[in-house]
Amino acid sequence: MKKLFFFLFLLIISYTTAYAQDPIVIKQDSSVRDLDVEQDVRELPFRQRLKFGGGVGGLQFGSPTVISVSPMAGYQVTNDFIVGLALDYQYYRDSRFNFTQNQYGPRLFGQYRLNLLENILSGSFLQVEAQKYYFSSNGQSSSYDIQALAGGGIGFGGFNLSVLYNLTYKEGFSPYGSPLVIRVGGFFF
Repeated sequence: MKKLFFFLFLLIISYTTAYAQDPIVIKQDSSVRDLDVEQDVRELPFRQRLKFGGGVGGLQFGSPTVISVSPMAGYQVTNDFIVGLALDYQYYRDSRFNFTQNQYGPRLFGQYRLNLLENILSGSFLQVEAQKYYFSSNGQSSSYDIQALAGGGIGFGGFNLSVLYNLTYKEGFSPYGSPLVIRVGGFFF
């Protein structure tokens, strides 16, 4: 009986070691780099360095109704740094007070990936931006002062969650109700 168990033990060990060999890597003729190493984007043509995406926020229906959209385009300067432009639009309507407002404007941003936190907080980044918003309400048009924001965020699978602080916040002179601004969006193409 002991011989049978020993024989089965040797058979199982030899079977698992036969399949536990190093994987076979097949290199294709068109392969020009190691796939485990991140490619330097500075070697890519201009079109491949462009990123497109956006965000949707503030969705609320009823009274008040709020709809916000923000398409954006970015250019990947290096593997860790992206600059871009977003165009924000927000529709706000409160039927209780017969009030409607459209708010819109461009924002320029820079986003820098924090590699030093990659092991702790994968996808973390710093972000700065400047924006100029205009609004029209019940036939009147005006604009807010230029806003400067700075903060950070985390990205996962193309989506970004960023928390920014409005450095130029003044109550009544800002498109935001608070100096703290939270955004959800990202680059998808």
